[in-house]
Amino acid sequence: MFLALLLVGGVKVTLHPEATVRGTEISLAQVATVEGDDAAEVERVRSLKLGYAPAPGYSRTLAAPRVSADVARLVPGIAIDLKGALACRVTPQVERVAAASIEAAARAEMARVLKGVEHEVALNTTLADLEVPAGNAPVEVRAIAGDTALRAGPVNLAVRISVDGQLYRTVWTNWRLSVWEEANVLRRDVAAGETITLEMLERKRVLGSGAPGEVTLAAGLAMGSTARRSLAAGHVLRESDVLRSVIVKRGDTLFVEVRRGAVHARMPAVAEQDAHPGERIKVTLSNSQRSLNATVVSRDLALIDLQQNG
Repeated sequence: MFLALLLVGGVKVTLHPEATVRGTEISLAQVATVEGDDAAEVERVRSLKLGYAPAPGYSRTLAAPRVSADVARLVPGIAIDLKGALACRVTPQVERVAAASIEAAARAEMARVLKGVEHEVALNTTLADLEVPAGNAPVEVRAIAGDTALRAGPVNLAVRISVDGQLYRTVWTNWRLSVWEEANVLRRDVAAGETITLEMLERKRVLGSGAPGEVTLAAGLAMGSTARRSLAAGHVLRESDVLRSVIVKRGDTLFVEVRRGAVHARMPAVAEQDAHPGERIKVTLSNSQRSLNATVVSRDLALIDLQQNG
């Protein structure tokens, strides 16, 4: 075995043939013995950075000429005397981040964002333990959702793994978020093809997932629709459960009824868009060309309730 002897104004640097390092960067002190009479000078040389540390499962070889060149570049005025070891094989010291820690970080961040909102979350991702380089400080595992509002349905949340304050890896977790909400529930069994009426529905508090096709249906939008299939009493009525036909088309003439308390007034108008029963659309009054938003009640009637709309 040879020794690589680097002379830096009285400082001797002996390169090791093998070294195990901590952190994401290799310091000279981790791969060599540094000696000298001037403590400040010795510490300066020991702290020199020689590049990235290898990832877990890998190694990196530092050739003595490359070390000499790096030292000469980082500390000008070096006198180099290479008489020894040709290289140092560097392997990383490894720390394991448990899958449970990654999951816990994501759950904690969602709980923070959803504080005050009653909800449930289910993990859709299969997480695995992660090997990272051991740092000089504990590994940081943190999920950051920022100020983005989390909505019911699929949620992707990044968990950042940092070593010595440096981002090392981002692990994406996928969740199913459900939020408690008020919804219309069937009072009785409904047969396939049967028309939905308001008398069939009651409001209840349910857990909604927000998945495609699982959006709960407002009573006004459900009115006049037909069941796609047989539905049992207690079923939460969703958009995927019913067929809603367009009863008003753009350009159709219909009456708009304006209500304010006990006062009702009707006037002709033209629909500006297609609509299903219970939908709000823009209409233009025939006598004034004024545009208003109205709720479609039937083929020839839309409603504007000024008391309700404030």
